[in-house]
Amino acid sequence: MPRILSVLFVALLSLPAFASHLSEAEVVAMENACQKLRQQKLAPEKAAVLQQCLAGGEKSESECKSEAAGYGEIQTGAIRRLGKYYDLPECQEAYRAREHFKINPGR
Repeated sequence: MPRILSVLFVALLSLPAFASHLSEAEVVAMENACQKLRQQKLAPEKAAVLQQCLAGGEKSESECKSEAAGYGEIQTGAIRRLGKYYDLPECQEAYRAREHFKINPGR
């Protein structure tokens, strides 16, 4: 277990150097990969939300589809809800790379 922790620590320390060698297109590709993985994990949950909504019979099919489509996504308004699965390693890596570009524009 300590070896895994040391590998993770080294990986986290090397991210700024790693991110500095990425292009904007590569960061966008990382963000797209994150979204693809998130959607794969969310798909069965969204399907369950849709089926539960339809079974309730209180909303129209289009309302239920809209509700299911928004499930697990970032929601703003009076109450802000963070999206699900942004804690995936691929998403965390993409986030750190994007933050590097915000701090160091053009690099």
